[in-house]
Amino acid sequence: MTSPSDIVFGAFIGDALALGPHWIYDQNEIRERLGRATTYQPPLAVYHQGKAAGDQTHYGDQALVLLRTISKTGRFNLAGFAEDWRAYWEDPRTISYRDGATKATLAHLSSEENPPSSSNDIAGAARIGPLFLLKWETEEELLLAVRVQTAFTHGDPVVIESALFFARVILAVRSGDDMETALRKTIKHTTWHSIRKDWLDDALASAASDETDAAALKRHGLTCHAVDAFPGICHLLLRHPTSPAEALIENANAGGDSAARGMILGMVYAAAFPVSDWPADWLAGLNAREEITNLIGRLP
Repeated sequence: MTSPSDIVFGAFIGDALALGPHWIYDQNEIRERLGRATTYQPPLAVYHQGKAAGDQTHYGDQALVLLRTISKTGRFNLAGFAEDWRAYWEDPRTISYRDGATKATLAHLSSEENPPSSSNDIAGAARIGPLFLLKWETEEELLLAVRVQTAFTHGDPVVIESALFFARVILAVRSGDDMETALRKTIKHTTWHSIRKDWLDDALASAASDETDAAALKRHGLTCHAVDAFPGICHLLLRHPTSPAEALIENANAGGDSAARGMILGMVYAAAFPVSDWPADWLAGLNAREEITNLIGRLP
């Protein structure tokens, strides 16, 4: 079994690896400008101005805020996270993209007349890694924290269920299940109302096909929306069940919202394969590595 810190680093690595081609939807453009991206790259898209190779996208930045919050008290408290999250975005020194869910959540915090974000972007399900560092009496307590933390910025049930789904997959993989078993077992839970079984069925079919990963993810959908990203994530887990490096590289080169997919992929793979066994330059080149290590070290 890997350590919880592997899950955290897996998420940040998956995010940073995707920074270069993130939100580039033309796969030919990615190939022309980056070749086959296998290392950290500065961002091609205008959304991440000020970022450098090895940095986090705005998704990873928010996961880092969560890690900072729980490192202070050794527990998760939504009020504390909300305070730190808001302070991060209101700090004039912050260099990070404000997406729709972020803007809507900030507006909601400033005036209760604004509804919370109804975003269905799967990025809301990608911040959960730091929660695995905490000591929970039961798995259900962890899953409740996953739900509450995700719903803070993403109110659409499909995002909340996606967070719960992949949290359960991580737990199953940590307990020894292979990727396919973990996915099949988790989809059978009777609690899903927004996640559809045919998303996994589609992923099973594409993973077994002759389609390239790039083509398969493009067909599933490269957008931020959970309905597109969910089967794409499952496809890569099924196609590359024991190769986190190959899956994360294929994910980055497929383009679109590769960062949200990459964070979830990184967590799931790191539940089975220590990040120390991944390409050495990924961990060494992660610009937030020292801070992440120090924050984890503060936890009891």
